[in-house]
Amino acid sequence: MKINGENLSSLKKEKPKKILLKIIIIFVFIILIFHLVELFLFFKMKSDYNFNEEILDNGQKYEKSVYIKYNDKIYACVYGDSYQLDDVDVESFKVIDSMDYSDSHVAADKKSVYFGNISIPDLNPNKLDVIGNGYYSDGVNSYFCSNSFEKNEDLANKSKVRQYIEYYFFRGEKPQEYSYLFKKVETNKSLKAVENLSCFATDGENVYYKGEILDNADLNTLKTVDRYNEYFFDKENVYYKSKLLSLSSNNKLKVVRADQEGEDYLYDGLNGNIFLKDYSFDKKYLPYQVLGEKSNHIRDLLFVSKDGIFFYNPETKEQERAGNNIFIGEIEVLNPNVISDNKSIYYLHSYDIYRKKKVKHGYIDVLVSKNIGIFDLGEKKDWEKVKDIDNGITGEVWKKGNKYYYFDNLGVHQLIDDVIYEIGDKRTLENLLGTKYISTDEIREFVKNKKLVAVKGEEVSTASIKYKESHIAKIFLIVFFTTVIAITALILYLKWRSMKLEMKKFLNIF
Repeated sequence: MKINGENLSSLKKEKPKKILLKIIIIFVFIILIFHLVELFLFFKMKSDYNFNEEILDNGQKYEKSVYIKYNDKIYACVYGDSYQLDDVDVESFKVIDSMDYSDSHVAADKKSVYFGNISIPDLNPNKLDVIGNGYYSDGVNSYFCSNSFEKNEDLANKSKVRQYIEYYFFRGEKPQEYSYLFKKVETNKSLKAVENLSCFATDGENVYYKGEILDNADLNTLKTVDRYNEYFFDKENVYYKSKLLSLSSNNKLKVVRADQEGEDYLYDGLNGNIFLKDYSFDKKYLPYQVLGEKSNHIRDLLFVSKDGIFFYNPETKEQERAGNNIFIGEIEVLNPNVISDNKSIYYLHSYDIYRKKKVKHGYIDVLVSKNIGIFDLGEKKDWEKVKDIDNGITGEVWKKGNKYYYFDNLGVHQLIDDVIYEIGDKRTLENLLGTKYISTDEIREFVKNKKLVAVKGEEVSTASIKYKESHIAKIFLIVFFTTVIAITALILYLKWRSMKLEMKKFLNIF
């Protein structure tokens, strides 16, 4: 049919093509917007980095403090980032003690006191008194402020994302993931720093750690466990920081850990209790025995009881069971990495499992699990210790039959991957036996040149921490694009349907 010389049937055929073209254009436009946003964020972050470097390089630093004056503004350098002090009076601004690192993060002007870049409105700068151990008071209000920056746990992930969006796109306040954490001390009495106990103060009635009260603490008997500054005990109670633990005080408390990456556990040598911070291992499995203390070949400790082998899983934040207790009789610790029972000798070793994942430009390794294995070396009756190397700090030489072995304690941080090595030739054995000290470089050379050959035992128990690959970003993009396309298609469909109805009405008229 033709109206005014125009073929309506051809118009009807062209409309789906136009709709499809619009969808494609909108899709391309969305992708372009994402690339522009990515480019904008890159330049914004680069601009922030350059500005931060400009302040550090060209600003006027207040001696050994964290404060820098730049373009008549004051900034505090916290974890490598410079944060501006709001409404500061530059003329009267001064650091409390710019030559003492313990107070170099505290400053004042005529109006306010500052902890890092944060103003404390209820501290009078004209009456500020440095009490010591991180405590400050104006005679009315008192605060504790840490002299080292810490991660701001209150900045949750959702809040952080929102704050970064506001900062980058809407000139919002810069999110601060690290700060000098502070706490107001809830007392109207005068505080006094406690000697030989860092971060402690007392008002004569209560004892405070980092501004928090230690319930029922006896200051006269209060001390740190193994001189460690987060587990404390007095004549009756045991604390993690200011938290009272469900544990009776005794003189066999100690802090145990594996290598540099491991957690610090509180071990009760009297009853076999285990605590990680204020988390208690299940008491129904008591007593526990520690495996791997001071080991440089495992990332965290294992704990054995008659009911199984246990470990702490940082992913689930709970104690987990690796398996049955495989040991026969008494467990003897031969060195940090090697143990034995009444029958066999074992070693402890950490390893990771990865899988290959295809990406645009090849493959990447994706972490599947982190594992701590117990490996069986066979019966122990023929094993004999020959010598400590550097008092056992480097390792040990052992003998089984007519073969000699090197037991390593340098570990993965010194690029020594395995625990047990067979000594491959007489010359290497003489080098290891004939010297009190041998360098790490020499041990690495022995391994590289196959003078020390790794020995693999049979893995008989495994503590495994499994990781799931995060697909949140991909899911978000897929959902976002799908939603946008669906809404766009719906709008175009409704528009097309409306036009079709109008066309039908128009044709009915004729």
